[in-house]
Amino acid sequence: MTHTGWRKPTLDRDNAAERVHASERASMSSSHQIASFRKVSAGILASAHLAAQDARPEVSKKDISLVLKRVAPALGIDGTAYHVLDILLGLVQSDDFKAGRRPVVAISNLRLAEYTRRTARTVTRCLKKLVEAGILAYRDSPTGRRYVYRGRGGQAEQAYGLDFTPACFNLEAFKAQADAFQHRLKAEQEARRAVTRFSRAIRDLAETDPASFHGYVALAEEVFDRSELTVSDRADRLQALYEEALRLLEPKESESNQEDMSCAGDIDVSPLLITTHPDSFKCNNKRTCSNEQDIKSAPNNGSAVESALEKEPCRGHSDYQPPKPQAARHGGGKRTQTNLDGVSIGLIQSACSQVQTETGHSFTTWSDLCRAADQLRILIGLSPSGYQNAVERQGQYLAAACLVVVAEKALRDPEQITSPGGYFRAMIDRAGEGKLRLHKSLHGLV
Repeated sequence: MTHTGWRKPTLDRDNAAERVHASERASMSSSHQIASFRKVSAGILASAHLAAQDARPEVSKKDISLVLKRVAPALGIDGTAYHVLDILLGLVQSDDFKAGRRPVVAISNLRLAEYTRRTARTVTRCLKKLVEAGILAYRDSPTGRRYVYRGRGGQAEQAYGLDFTPACFNLEAFKAQADAFQHRLKAEQEARRAVTRFSRAIRDLAETDPASFHGYVALAEEVFDRSELTVSDRADRLQALYEEALRLLEPKESESNQEDMSCAGDIDVSPLLITTHPDSFKCNNKRTCSNEQDIKSAPNNGSAVESALEKEPCRGHSDYQPPKPQAARHGGGKRTQTNLDGVSIGLIQSACSQVQTETGHSFTTWSDLCRAADQLRILIGLSPSGYQNAVERQGQYLAAACLVVVAEKALRDPEQITSPGGYFRAMIDRAGEGKLRLHKSLHGLV
């Protein structure tokens, strides 16, 4: 009995001391808005510091939602963490992002676990991830409960829960991070496409001349085997290999006889001197125009008819011509306009569907076709100097149109065209002589 009575005052003093320490911890947690049961990290303290500041930027809920969902992949927020973030963005009120208010969401971990169909521990880890990323901050009550008491005006008088104030401060940084992430994704996608394009081009060269280019295939395989290289590094190395192979190919193409090349569909066609679209003759029956008067008044010879028909018809057909036709600088003095008669960008888009699927381009305008010329040049194994020579001789529109036709034929039937680069040069030569019938080739592809 004496022993028991001696220990009771000691226990009372211990309980009193424990209550004092508990009150001190409660006051500290109330001032720092972080409960004592949380394991604090550097990211949690940084978010709490931002949430404690008074000068919060005034942003809208719409901007916050869009930026956070764009930057989420860059921050590594996916799966359940992204689901939790989406729920919290849906629950926070738009008016709470105004000046003088605080965007706090009061929802328990158990309720979030029910919404996401995950355990409460998983939700706790996801919330910690969002806090350490600088999106949320813990605003804990002394009891650890989450609740919001609002006055008559709807403004929160007491708010404890998950605070979006750090996201308001980090909004501009998140925008820059999201833009950089999207730029990196696009660069990696272009690099992967370049790797596929150059490796396929090197393999095609090896199939054309195995004795000369088989070594380049082995070098390309070594590039793929090196796991330490990034996608961009692989693309740069394969491009260097392909350009080196093209430098070896140029002397062989210059020595070859272009007359022996297979150019089915574009040779042995009688030249068509009448360049006016057939529909324009219908308008002559409806009303009188200057061209008809010139033909009647001129002598009955071929030169007068040809000169009269080269004038602009009375009903224009702008959809069959490129925006700005260019005159040829060399090779017979024929106009590029004559070689592009009956050729429209819509016809090219319909005829060259396989090229568009292969390159990922859509030829809706002539500018789109010209922008894709470099990729088409690589696809058929044509050197940059060879294409530049064609542009100087016949203009960029005709050169690009010939390029896409050769690429489409080579993709459909590789055995028909043994040397696509020589095929392209032969088309440019026939265009200089006025013997190219590009519209017939396009209609045949359609």
